[in-house]
Amino acid sequence: KGGSARAAVFRANMAPTPQTAGVKRDRPMDDSQGVTLTVPEEMALPGASIMRIVRSKLPENVMINKEAKAAFAKACSIFIVYISTIASDVSKENRRSTVTAQDVITALHDLEFDDFLPDIEACLAAYREADKARTLEAQAKKMVRAKAEGEVMAVGADDEAAAEGVDDAEAAAAES
Repeated sequence: KGGSARAAVFRANMAPTPQTAGVKRDRPMDDSQGVTLTVPEEMALPGASIMRIVRSKLPENVMINKEAKAAFAKACSIFIVYISTIASDVSKENRRSTVTAQDVITALHDLEFDDFLPDIEACLAAYREADKARTLEAQAKKMVRAKAEGEVMAVGADDEAAAEGVDDAEAAAAES
């Protein structure tokens, strides 16, 4: 299926082999193989957010130098580009132009990040529940506003009728 081919392209471009482990490799800097290895600066992720995540997983006494921070930022950006590219391919294979959460999950599976899937699916379920709650809350607020506006309209109509009645009474009194 397409998933194993996508994963093979990823592994061929990025994964070290026993012969190349620990050895600097020349990587193509174009996307001639369908994979982009560079991330434009305008697409860079916020360094502070990345470092907050990294520091949350390291012991308190561990320092991170400037180059390591840049490496983490670049690695995160490239990871997102790869997942996005594979998820886009999945959506195109399914003849859709919109990438869905399921496409992202499929991309992670294709790239053999299966260990992440339970946590991601749990987060996705929590997001969907929170989104459903927000939608229901917004609908309830809208109904309350509509009901309040309906009462104001009814009160406003009563005021107009009463004002017209006063005007008629004043006119009748003036005629007498």
